[in-house]
Amino acid sequence: MDTQKLTDTVNQSGFPLQIGLTAQIKQTNSQHGWTVLFLEHSWKNELNNDSGFIDIVLEDKHHKSVMLIECKRVQDSSWIFLNSNPKEKPRRRAKAWITRYANECFKHLCWADLALDPDSPESEFCVVAGQDPKSKPMLERIAAEVVSATEAIALEEKDYQAQVKDALRMYFGVIVTTAKLQVCTFEPEKVTLLDGKVVDAKFKEVPFVRFRKQLSTRPASIPLNVVDGFSGFVRAKEHTVFVVNAEALPQFLSKFEVDDNALRPFM
Repeated sequence: MDTQKLTDTVNQSGFPLQIGLTAQIKQTNSQHGWTVLFLEHSWKNELNNDSGFIDIVLEDKHHKSVMLIECKRVQDSSWIFLNSNPKEKPRRRAKAWITRYANECFKHLCWADLALDPDSPESEFCVVAGQDPKSKPMLERIAAEVVSATEAIALEEKDYQAQVKDALRMYFGVIVTTAKLQVCTFEPEKVTLLDGKVVDAKFKEVPFVRFRKQLSTRPASIPLNVVDGFSGFVRAKEHTVFVVNAEALPQFLSKFEVDDNALRPFM
């Protein structure tokens, strides 16, 4: 029996990363307070008939926040997030699913923006070497599935939350990867229109990124109180998925905290 060949076969899958991350989360629980709720949790989104399995589901120590983690193992690769605003500061906002039950009815059962730590760069474009330019970008495909899974599990828990007299539950989507995360900053005015290439680009490795864009083709539920015109309509259709380097996951979990002021509209 060729043990090395068998080991290589095992390591071609993503399961070792998933198992290793689960062990790391449990070992560092005293640092961040997150616990593992489910592994390989099946889900089905009744709103669009998507279905699948999410790798890891976590819950914070206050039983208010749920984090859905999809693991992505890659070899010797960098994911490059584009930032065409060199002056842009790290962002604190992120789109999350909010379930709020009080006075025997659901006050909120929808996606909403929250301010939360840790801050990070935010981008809607990611470049990965070797991708087929004719197919849907890999990160968009994975992130869209995470968004659908987040929505599905939130709705799955809805009846349970209705049994609690006063319930608040927040759901966040995360992709954890072995890829190095690089932010490419450049000035859009310097993109050469002759060949569509950037010049004078600067690169910085970061531990986590907010990947934010319209990740679902299903029509969004647009709030009636959008007051800033079409731009508000567009933002209402966006979603946020955090992308975290695997080695930085304990740091990300330790710093993860929703701003109390951001929760006031839901209380």
